[in-house]
Parts: sequence; structure tokens; C-alpha cells
Amino acid sequence: MSEYGFDGIDVDWEYPVSGGLGSNTVRPEDKQNYTLLLQAFRDELDARGDYLLTIAAPAGPSTIENFEVAELGDILDWANLMSYDLHGGWDTTTGFHAPLYAASDSSFSAEASLNVDAAVQTWLSEGMPADKL
Repeated sequence: MSEYGFDGIDVDWEYPVSGGLGSNTVRPEDKQNYTLLLQAFRDELDARGDYLLTIAAPAGPSTIENFEVAELGDILDWANLMSYDLHGGWDTTTGFHAPLYAASDSSFSAEASLNVDAAVQTWLSEGMPADKL
């Protein structure tokens, strides 16, 4: 990071507690381990100077619940919301890939929570400061 003049680190762990390759080991304690990892990065970055710490953050409700959002709000400079994969090949029918709001005529039962607005509201209600999302 220092050698190449980067301004910080962006972490993309998809996803603590769930997700990734089928061969990955997923563990419930990774919810806390993720927070501890980011705190270790924050401590080291702060010791080295003025560096950014950011994450690629999930938009789906089943993955957001595996993050200690309020604690992350204290650690991170910001979270980049990955709102581009709310529907995909795992669905049996085609849906909007990254809907801003729920479609009123959607055939998806979870449509109310699978949109950008719902994701933003969830992160905010869980304690992420608005200026960091």
C-alpha cells in the first residue's frame, strides 16, 4: 500500500458467515471475526498515517444480518453498497438486477427487501452513519 502510493484498503469478503465458494468453510463466529479483522486494519492504518478503510458491503437482507453494522460504522471511513446483484441466476424468473425501489407488480415474494432503497434503510437502521454509506 505504501510502496505504490495507495490511499487505503478496501475489503471485499463475500460474505462472513455465508456465501463464497461451496468449498469455503463458513462459521457463525465470522460475524465477529470480520469486525475484529477490520478493527486490526484500522489500528494498523491509523498507526501508519491518514489512510482510508472501506468495504464492499452487501445489499441483500440475508447477508446484512451477518455484519455488526453499528460497530463497523465506528471503524470504517465508508461502506460501498453492492446493490447490483439483488436478482440473478439463482432466481427462477428474471427480475430487475438492481432495482432502486420495489416494483409494485413484481412476482418476487421478497421484493420489498430486494431493492437499493431497502438495503440503504437497513444499513441505516442497523447503525451505519448516513455519511459513511
